[in-house]
Order: sequence, then C-alpha cells, then structure tokens
Amino acid sequence: MSAYSYKYKRIKLSYELNDLEPYVYFKTMYYHYEILHKNYEVKLFETLRGTEIEKQFNSLEELMKNLGKLPVEIKEDVRFFGGGLVNHNFFFAHLIKDDHSEKKISSELLATINIEFGNLGNLKKRLLESALKIRGSGWAWLVLGKNNDLSIINTANQDSPWSLHLCPLIAIDVWEHAYFLDYGANRKEYVERLINNLLNWDHISQTYFQYLILDKITNF
Repeated sequence: MSAYSYKYKRIKLSYELNDLEPYVYFKTMYYHYEILHKNYEVKLFETLRGTEIEKQFNSLEELMKNLGKLPVEIKEDVRFFGGGLVNHNFFFAHLIKDDHSEKKISSELLATINIEFGNLGNLKKRLLESALKIRGSGWAWLVLGKNNDLSIINTANQDSPWSLHLCPLIAIDVWEHAYFLDYGANRKEYVERLINNLLNWDHISQTYFQYLILDKITNF
C-alpha cells in the first residue's frame, strides 16, 4: 500500500451499511460510502501522485488547512477531492442508529450549546434552517471557533471547515446523493431525521472535548 493510500484514506465504518435504516437505507449507504466516498480517495491519490505533499502534511485535516501552500496546478483538485474525503470521513464517523444517543451528550457541550443557542432544540432548528438554505450541493456545519464559540456555517460543494481554520462538530451532507434515493427531493425530511435520529452525541461530545484538551483551536 502506498503512503498516500495509507495516510489519506477513507475511514472504516463502525457500523454496517444497513444499520442506519430506516433513516438511511443500504442502497444509499452503499452508493455513498463504497462508490462516491471511495472515488474521492482514489482521485486525491491520483492528484498527489508524484508530489511531496504527503511528506509535508501528516493528515487530511492538515492538508485542507494548508491549501494556500499547494502548487496552483493541483490546488483546486485537492480542495475538491481532499475536501470530499475529509468531509465524508467526519460525516460517517458521527452517525449512529438511534439509541437515545442524545442522552449521552456531555454536560460541558450542552452548557456551551445552551449559551450560544438557548437549548438543544434551538440548535437543531438552526441547523435545519441552514441546511435548507444551501443552493445546489454543499454542507451545513456546527463548528467551534478560535474563541471556543459555537456557530453554524455552510460550505459549498466539498469545501471544508478546516480550510477556514474552524473545528467541526456536526456535519450535514446535503448533496442529493446523500438522500435522494430515500427521500426524493424532500431535503427537509432527510435533514430532520438525520439530526433527530442519527447523530452520535457521545462521539460529538468526545470531539468537542478533544478540541479543548489538545488545544487544537490555538493551533489552527
């Protein structure tokens, strides 16, 4: 296995492709993870082959934070394929079949959410509103900023929060391939079900804790 395919690769799912049913069905997950997500990995490898980029940046996140340092002839391809790879890695990692995960949200994260949004319900409402405002393909994110403040942002296509020096906590994929087979054009129902039934709040809380403990914010 090459250095690129080892360092810049898809995550392995912690669940089976049919485990998110009835919210996301096997066919969607297979197409999304096994075909589209894999293609981002392959295309990034092809883009970087023959360069020294892999030696410069030890992770996908570091790569996306340093797009401005890349040669102009590959920058946009890395932005798209690398962004697609890291965005989907993050997205798939924080999904879980509804198991009352919301009860596992940490008190520290919940307190911060309450300060910024009033309560968890308001955060969910704001995430939904933001996701529905995206025209075409893109992502809605809950992110942590340099002052440890929470905010909701949207990115187009495969642009990522790392390139904006922000730390993502929640990712909502609103490319049509994420939901069209299951929900048709009803993006609203897809986003509502994802937010209410599939977010792994234990994982999200651990991510939040890691950002704070490892002082990643000041390193961005």
